[in-house]
Amino acid sequence: MYRSEHMAQQLCLIEKTVLLDVNWEEMEEDLFGRQNNDINYTRRTRQIQLTRKDHGGVEQVIKRFNAVCLWVASEIVRTRQIDERVRVIEKFIRLAQKCKLFCNFATLVQILLGLQSPSVSRLRKTWSRVGTSEMKLLDQLSAFTSPMRNWKSIRDSMMMIKLPFGGCIPFLGIYLSDLIYQANTQNTPISPVLKQSLVNFRKHRIIATVIKRVLTFQNLARRYSFETREALNDLCFQVDALTTEKIRELSLEIEPA
Repeated sequence: MYRSEHMAQQLCLIEKTVLLDVNWEEMEEDLFGRQNNDINYTRRTRQIQLTRKDHGGVEQVIKRFNAVCLWVASEIVRTRQIDERVRVIEKFIRLAQKCKLFCNFATLVQILLGLQSPSVSRLRKTWSRVGTSEMKLLDQLSAFTSPMRNWKSIRDSMMMIKLPFGGCIPFLGIYLSDLIYQANTQNTPISPVLKQSLVNFRKHRIIATVIKRVLTFQNLARRYSFETREALNDLCFQVDALTTEKIRELSLEIEPA
C-alpha cells in the first residue's frame, strides 16, 4: 500500500529515536566496564545485567534489530499465494535499497537478514519467480553488507558523511562487537617491579574511539528531517513479528520440503 521511499523515511525516524536512547556511560559500564576490577565479569553476567535493565538503550537497539528481522520473514511466510509472496519479497528488496540510499544501515541489515533467514531462503519456488532486476539488486546489497574483511564495505560507508540527506543510522552491532572484543582483551603482563598488572592504554584508546564514533552517529541521526506520517510510522514501529518456530512452521506449510 505504501511507497518504499515513505516507508524507508519512517524507518529512519524510528531507528533514530532508538539510537538516541543509547548513552556512552551505558556502553562503557555494560559492555566493557568492570573487567579491570572483576575477573568474573562473564557473558552470563552481561546477560543478567541486560535482563535487569529493561529500558537500556543498547538493549532496545538489540530488541528492535531482532524484531525487524523476524517481521520481514513473518510477512513473507504469512503470504499464502505465491505471486503475492514474490511481490512481498521484491518490495522488501526495494525497501532495503531505499534504506541504503538514506544511509540507514541498521534497517538495511535487518531486512537482508530477514530475507536470508533459513525459513525464507529455502522457498525455492518463490525465489525462482523474483524479478531479475530485484535479484541483481539483492546480490549487490548482500555484497555491500558482507561481514568479510571485518565488514569493510559497510564500515567505510558509515564513516562517510552523506550530504544529500545529512543523516546516518549505523549498524550498531559492528561497534558493539568491537567493544566486546576490546573488553575481552587482556591487560599487559604484570610488571616485575610494580608487582601488578599494567594498564593497556592502547585498548582504552580504541574503546574511547568506538564510543566517540557512536556519539558522532547520534549527531548525524539528528539531521533527518523527514515528515512523520503518523499512520505509516505506527505500522513501521509496531511490527507484527512471529516467533522463529512459527515462521519455520509456516514456511514448511507454503512450500513443503
